[in-house]
Amino acid sequence: MNKQPVEKNKEYIVDIIDNGFEGEGIAKIDNFTIFINGAIKGEKVKILIVKVLSSHAFGKILEIIEKSDKRQEVDCKTYKRCGGCTMRHIKYEETLKMKQNAVQSLVNKTLKNKIEVKETLRNGKSISLQKQSTISIRTK
Repeated sequence: MNKQPVEKNKEYIVDIIDNGFEGEGIAKIDNFTIFINGAIKGEKVKILIVKVLSSHAFGKILEIIEKSDKRQEVDCKTYKRCGGCTMRHIKYEETLKMKQNAVQSLVNKTLKNKIEVKETLRNGKSISLQKQSTISIRTK
């Protein structure tokens, strides 16, 4: 069995090299992928590894060492607990670009004849109006 380059419950300082489909930050240590919720491409963060699998790991932010200029203050008190908006900490214009890039990436992977994905359209309303939400329910 190959030993992973990261260990659970250990801290690392990483550069965020990309963002995933749901806005999670992506970092690499020795070409091993780490997904970090709340991190933005271009940031340097101190993380704690919370789960390690054979092909990738998950970390959580302990400290943002170098903040992205795409980061914004969150205007929702339940943002981190709720889970309904995964990119509320990222400026709206940047989320539109991220969504376009995500669709383009899927198109490039799946279609034989490549097409160019156009810019994501603004919804014309406040960012606080969501067309989709994820609701978490906890039972005791």
